[in-house]
Amino acid sequence: MEERLEEAKKIVEDMEKETELNNIESLIKDNTIEFIHEEKKYRVRLLTQGERDELDQMRRKKFGQLIQDKDILLEKDLIKILKEIRGLDLEITREEVKKLGAEEFDLMLKLGEAISKNEGETILKTYEDQITELKNKKRILRVQETLLLEFSLENQLFNYVLMIITYLSLDELKDGKWQRLFTKFEDFKDYKDNKLLEQAGTYSTLLQGI
Repeated sequence: MEERLEEAKKIVEDMEKETELNNIESLIKDNTIEFIHEEKKYRVRLLTQGERDELDQMRRKKFGQLIQDKDILLEKDLIKILKEIRGLDLEITREEVKKLGAEEFDLMLKLGEAISKNEGETILKTYEDQITELKNKKRILRVQETLLLEFSLENQLFNYVLMIITYLSLDELKDGKWQRLFTKFEDFKDYKDNKLLEQAGTYSTLLQGI
């Protein structure tokens, strides 16, 4: 359990460092996010209707494959096993996330009141630091939960959908024109530049609001 907690903390730290989540709004333009990778220009964008139809077809096919595999557990069954065999109660974790969210909301109200009353930078900074701390605690718990449930059917299907969205929405600027980097899913799966795919995956997830 301690290893999972440390892993969750590291993921949160890497996510904040690599994707600059607090400033992501500045990257979004016309429903796209453009970025540079190894001196080449790329973008991710919202899917067209045709691409959404393709995504849905691939998602349904994958679900059919997963549901037939008896070794893959539904989330509710995995949660039950984690509680009964390992003593890990994810319902308690989820309640803790809700509690932290309520505390964060209360602090945001206090911050807003402090701003309106011009109570000074020291007080404002204290509230901001407390809010940031609560946000990080929530992220750690959520990532920890995701790690524990990563082999559930729902999570595997969700990760597959994210991968398909990246495959469909990643464009490259070539000869002054945007064009899809991949036209075949096999090419996407065999692509060697994992760093590009990870960066594109992060941006496409944020853009889609997932």
